[in-house]
Amino acid sequence: MRTSARTTGRLLLAVDFSKPASRAVPYAIKLASVLNLRLTVVHVLPAPPGFPPWAPASSRSLNPLRTKALLDLGRVVRVANDNQVTAEYKLLTGVPEDAILQTADEIRAGLIVMGTHARSGLDRLKLGSVATAVLRRAHCPVFTIRAAAGGHPALHPLRLNLSRILVATDFSPSSETALRRAAELARLLQAEVRLLHIAELPLRASSSAQAANSTEARMERKFRQALSASGADDVVVEHLLLHGDPADSILAHAARTKTRLIVMGTQGRRGVERLLLGSVAEAVIRAAHCPVLVVRNGGRHRRLAHPAPTVHRH
Repeated sequence: MRTSARTTGRLLLAVDFSKPASRAVPYAIKLASVLNLRLTVVHVLPAPPGFPPWAPASSRSLNPLRTKALLDLGRVVRVANDNQVTAEYKLLTGVPEDAILQTADEIRAGLIVMGTHARSGLDRLKLGSVATAVLRRAHCPVFTIRAAAGGHPALHPLRLNLSRILVATDFSPSSETALRRAAELARLLQAEVRLLHIAELPLRASSSAQAANSTEARMERKFRQALSASGADDVVVEHLLLHGDPADSILAHAARTKTRLIVMGTQGRRGVERLLLGSVAEAVIRAAHCPVLVVRNGGRHRRLAHPAPTVHRH
């Protein structure tokens, strides 16, 4: 007799039932399936005055909102179950970003998925300041997708295409962590990875050929070191050095190569302005036509995938 394998790792999907959130749902189901993670769908209702944060949403004053939210959460769980992903939901009240982060810690989430609006300024990401706080404070990678990005919410989750991954690196420890996570995901998705470094200022025209060759050799060594440290040699099909504005160059290269997922690292310091690569991450998240995975160096939960338990036969 064969026993069914059970997943114990968790993926947290934060939803507010907006258009960006609907875009995020199939990606969350796809990733939960590929990474062998249970799906926990979280929606947070605003707490009435004096109501304790992170409490179950059972107050009478919340009943109209609670009823609709429960129906919507139930629909997401059914879609996940239909795609052979084990799912549950949590309807909470309180400050949304705090409730999401609290829940992520409680369930030891290996990944958070959420939708964003493409408004100007990261503080205007959908869910108010939620995405800002989650990106800054989460102990696990955060996968974001904006409303205008590719992938219709009605598309079958397992048919979503994540076969081309672009990793933007500045050769920092955070970028190394991001490349390692991208390689892990690429192996499971049978995807190819392109590694990109943007130098803001090209060599001056007056620079000698010797100086140019020296710079190229130094960059080549950095690429080799990054690949060796991350163990990503088997999935990286190209590494490339470009000059120009970092965000514009990343977005242009992603569009040109039909990238399906951009992966970037952060230092995890307080303040969105300290997202690694400066304001680059903000600009990329706001304008990318594909999802963006932000990986924080030093997070507690290192791996994305959760191996399936050994299957016993009798």
